[in-house]
Amino acid sequence: MFDQILSTLQSKAAPQLMSQLGLNEQQAGGSINAAADSVKQVLSGGDGFGMDDVMNLFSSQKNNSAADGIMSSIGSVLQNKLTGSVGLDASKASGVSAMLIPMITDLISKNVGGDAKNLQSLLGGGGIAGMAKGMLGNLFKKN
Repeated sequence: MFDQILSTLQSKAAPQLMSQLGLNEQQAGGSINAAADSVKQVLSGGDGFGMDDVMNLFSSQKNNSAADGIMSSIGSVLQNKLTGSVGLDASKASGVSAMLIPMITDLISKNVGGDAKNLQSLLGGGGIAGMAKGMLGNLFKKN
C-alpha cells in the first residue's frame, strides 16, 4: 500500500516540483523518494513517540505536540536528504519539504482513515512493520 501512495505522490508532486520549484525530473523523483524514506526512517526509529501520536499525525484532527514533533523530525530528516542525497540547495530543499510533507501526510491519512490496523498494514515493510506491531502490542499490554 505504501508503494501505491508513493506512486500517487509521484504522479501528483513531480509535475508541481518541476513547474513551481524548477526541479528537473531526476531531482523531483529523488525528492519524492527522499520524502518517503524520511517518513519511514522517522517512524522506524521509534524516538519515544507512541502509536497514538502517529495516529494523530495521520488523522484529520489537529496535531498534538507529539505529532508536531514527529512532523518536525520528518522535516529535518527530509531537509538533510534533499541537500545531501538529492543535491538541492537549502532554499530549494525548504520549498520541496514544504510542498511534499503535507502531501505525503495527507495521502497516508486518507489510506489510514483513523484505523491503527490500516496504519500497520500501510507501513508493513521491514523495520516499520515490527515497530508498528510493537506499538500496537504496547497499546494492548496490561500494566
